[in-house]
Amino acid sequence: MITPFGLRHIGLMRELQRACVELDPKSALLGELPRPLQAALRGYFLKSNGGTFTYVARAFDHPNYLCGFAQARGEQSGRVWRVVRMAPYLDYSEDVATIWYRLLLHSCIAAGERQVQRLFACLREGSAAEDVFRQASFVVYCHERVFWRPPRPTDGETWPRRTDGETESDEAAGQLSPRIQPVQSDDCSDVWHLWYKATPRPVLQTEELDNSRSGPLLFDALGSDAGQAHVLRSRGGETLGCLHVLSRPRGAWLRLLLDPNARDCAAEMLGHGLALLADHSQPIYCAVREYEGGMQAVLQERGFVPADTYSLLVKHTTVRVREPRRRLVPAFEKRVEITPTVSRSETGDH
Repeated sequence: MITPFGLRHIGLMRELQRACVELDPKSALLGELPRPLQAALRGYFLKSNGGTFTYVARAFDHPNYLCGFAQARGEQSGRVWRVVRMAPYLDYSEDVATIWYRLLLHSCIAAGERQVQRLFACLREGSAAEDVFRQASFVVYCHERVFWRPPRPTDGETWPRRTDGETESDEAAGQLSPRIQPVQSDDCSDVWHLWYKATPRPVLQTEELDNSRSGPLLFDALGSDAGQAHVLRSRGGETLGCLHVLSRPRGAWLRLLLDPNARDCAAEMLGHGLALLADHSQPIYCAVREYEGGMQAVLQERGFVPADTYSLLVKHTTVRVREPRRRLVPAFEKRVEITPTVSRSETGDH
């Protein structure tokens, strides 16, 4: 039996959150997510389209009375959901995969009833969790690799060694670039076109909502005051790149978007981001998608090391169908016709 979270589930959620699987790596690494019970209560009372939606499963027919929950977060004004938590762990019992599967199907139905267009998820590539999501009709549309750099070394310590064996120099601290400036409100259109140019069409079709100009980076950087957004411009004023910097007490997150013809500017943008975080003493993370070539070498030159690779999955809940304009068969078209009259002379009657 699966139902939306209610106050009667508080005790159960308190127990299940101890065996919860986090499915939002950025928020998990930066410590942004509240505890599952806290998020469930907030969603229960606030009833916001952009809030948290929690569904609880109770398998009364299971010998051990197996339970679980799925938790999704509304994004982009509630038009999409992101599955951010599942419980319990898959290795808790051999039947947990079935609980997950049922929870995912129920969440998709609930999302569709709320006019949600898509559900997204981010899972470690090749994991058992990814297999369950695939069985629930989620499909992989992209892969993303997370790099990280340890906290800034203290006195007597050195940066990690580079791939060529040399120790990092002061260059690892980064340098501000005069060509990179904070984004302004009138830059939104330019950044949107940059995202559209730098992103493969299948990813665009997945992440771009109907009647919307909001890509994932653009939404995070320009639609929120949670981070700093900066743009790189050429001498002619063309937008070549966008840098998003999100700083939190437990770490910082960098995201770079570059024009495919300006890959040589990656080091300049990364250095600018690192300079902005010069006083940050926590780990720094940077996500790179599989189609963003050339970034890996630049990151490793600045002391970053590869961590996990994630599969980005999506499930569509609504499909836009263009209905053809129907044309009447000529024989059935309604139109005014002249009916000939027959005279007596023509019929031969006298």
